[in-house]
Amino acid sequence: MRYFYDSHCHMMNLSHPNLTAIIKRIYNDNVKPKIKPLLLKYAKTFKMALVVFLFVIPAVVIMLLLTDQIKVIKLALYFISALLLGSFVMLYIKFGNTEKREKTLSQIQSSVLDKAKEKLGNVMNLLAIMETDIGDCLIQMEEDLRNNLPLNSSLVISGNGEKKEYEKIVLTPLIMDFGLKDSGKTNLTYKVRWKPIVAQVEDLFIGIRDYYRHRNDYVKGHPEPLFQIIPFMGINTKNYTMRAHGDNSGASMKLEDVLKDNFEEFGNDLTHQQRRKNIDAIQIKWKDFNGNIESIGSHCFLGIKVYPPLGFDPWPENSKEKDKVRHMYKYCVDNNIPITAHCSPGGFLVDKSYKEFSSPFKWESVLKEYRNLRLNLAHFGGVESEGWRRKIADMILEIDPKTGHYTYENFYTDISYQGVNKKSYHDLKAFLDTFEKTSRRRLVERIIFGTDFMINLQDISAYSAYLNYFFETDTLTLEEKDMLCNKNAERFLFLG
Repeated sequence: MRYFYDSHCHMMNLSHPNLTAIIKRIYNDNVKPKIKPLLLKYAKTFKMALVVFLFVIPAVVIMLLLTDQIKVIKLALYFISALLLGSFVMLYIKFGNTEKREKTLSQIQSSVLDKAKEKLGNVMNLLAIMETDIGDCLIQMEEDLRNNLPLNSSLVISGNGEKKEYEKIVLTPLIMDFGLKDSGKTNLTYKVRWKPIVAQVEDLFIGIRDYYRHRNDYVKGHPEPLFQIIPFMGINTKNYTMRAHGDNSGASMKLEDVLKDNFEEFGNDLTHQQRRKNIDAIQIKWKDFNGNIESIGSHCFLGIKVYPPLGFDPWPENSKEKDKVRHMYKYCVDNNIPITAHCSPGGFLVDKSYKEFSSPFKWESVLKEYRNLRLNLAHFGGVESEGWRRKIADMILEIDPKTGHYTYENFYTDISYQGVNKKSYHDLKAFLDTFEKTSRRRLVERIIFGTDFMINLQDISAYSAYLNYFFETDTLTLEEKDMLCNKNAERFLFLG
């Protein structure tokens, strides 16, 4: 059986993440960069409009995030439209009834309103799916794909008169540990001081169970599930203690226990086939999951997800914290456990001081000591950070002068959230084409396909739309697409 891998996606509901982090992300990643330039363009003439937009947009986003009532969302859209129109009327009166002014006002109103409606529509779409039960979310994703892609018995990618077929789509939902809630630098009266990751794990596993149990009630004519769902466990070592540190208070879970409970049997998988067989065996049992996290064992998770913007430091200066990450890295190397790490300047950044934790320069210190670590620095450094992307490429291409071989054989990156439009793939090709043939080939062999669903709904309408951009782009050959979504992913996920 051939698999299509979405190696970077998320399945969560509104009870899991830190909502203040979501608000910051939506504002910093969407509102600020896309709306603010339009306003600044006319700032000298229309200062009043600039002030209105900068305060109103974040306020409306907060309103959307703190309510689950569709009526309020619609009212918010009407409110923003009325406020904008009112602003333009005031400006019109202020600056006179000239033909040129009228035309200018009309153009500004149209462009800003269109942008605002588009972005708010995307946010509404994201919130709607986050409000949905995870099991139903998975069912709706399959319905979306079957309704909008030429998908019958298999998923097909075509090119140059040839095609690649995939019987199943493997989703690897990456759990993020939101346990570090507040840096202490906010002026909020009330703070979220804990939100145990255990609840997120239980909800995800119940959602996976319900997908397998109930999909046949909605997806007719296709008895076999399209998805195989294998999550990554979210770990922030700051939220755990270690026995080696002599802390036996029982106030925190031990990092040793978390790794042992979820990955103890990984060391017995000596081949790709063994790992795959053990993962598949667990999948058969999903329908019978009783909702008790204690019944979760080895091979329920495929790897580990770390998220530096939430406070995970991959190479801390503090000796006790460094002991923790060293223990985790060694455990992962010894047991062939893949790690996916967020690697872009954006994301759920709860504190500005955490930004550099995501940097590939920071991770280079880790790889120098743990060369065989199976690591994916996600997002290819981020489209907004050419320096980070270039650094990742340099690390992939680094040659060990002693052996003449590549230094980091198990080092990868993914292109999640970087396929929300056609231009994304043209930008990727332009970057790859700056390398000579052998280096370019090596880079393509270490890039993995990912979507960053459901977070990517801030910039795209549906899961099928994201996949369709990947299928239809002519910037990658059919062989290269197959490498990204199949061969490279399997090499990263299943022992290389």
